[in-house]
Amino acid sequence: MSKEGHGSFYEHAKGRLVLYIPADVRKDSSFPFKVGEQVKIRIDGKRLVVEKTRGP
Repeated sequence: MSKEGHGSFYEHAKGRLVLYIPADVRKDSSFPFKVGEQVKIRIDGKRLVVEKTRGP
């Protein structure tokens, strides 16, 4: 598996932006997210940060 890869953004229905994460990265045992899980997304300078949320 891999902890690093190249993803991409694409526009989905209703103007939503989708981030594609390569399967090798997603399947890595250290990948911190599960399908359907809610996350917090923020911009930090030129970085996009995705974090687990705390509770509902």
